[in-house]
Amino acid sequence: MKKLIISGIFMLTTSMFLFAQSAYQVKSFKMTVAGTSTLHEWESKVNKVTAKGDIMADVNAIQSIKNLSVEVDAKSIISTKGKVMDTKTWEALKADQHPKITFKLSKVESISKSGAEFVIKTTGNLSIAGVTKSVPMEAKGKILANGDLEFSGSKLIVLSDFGMEQPTALMGTVKVGKEVTVKFSVVMSSAAVQ
Repeated sequence: MKKLIISGIFMLTTSMFLFAQSAYQVKSFKMTVAGTSTLHEWESKVNKVTAKGDIMADVNAIQSIKNLSVEVDAKSIISTKGKVMDTKTWEALKADQHPKITFKLSKVESISKSGAEFVIKTTGNLSIAGVTKSVPMEAKGKILANGDLEFSGSKLIVLSDFGMEQPTALMGTVKVGKEVTVKFSVVMSSAAVQ
């Protein structure tokens, strides 16, 4: 009987450990912002991203996500087209007045398994250029062999939705398109194991 009780306590403790909510933060990332203009397509690289959240996962599944927040340094967005493009981007983002672009999770709509990945549908508050809107956000999640979690996806953003004007150059003869696409791939690891 004593062995049975000890065994039960061990199993309960082990299952609690496997499904414990852990604080995760960014280990590595790749993020780009891409769009069009009357002259050419363009892409900018995001060089500074922080993210943290409470995630429950084990070796087989991502169970839940809570308190997730992502922060991008607006002036870390650098174009392949040079300094003039960067300046126009930062002006559109109102980066001097609003230096951070943020996403704060408000609700996880669903987490469903799709092959080796998980499709995560969420709603959250996205703040750009001083304007905050509730937006749907979908990502794919993957559990890596070392226990880290990888999230990837893309989001189409209409500039006018956030009060941003389309950047122009050469006295208005070159104009950026009305939409941009943000693509991201973020690897997060448990703060407990870093």
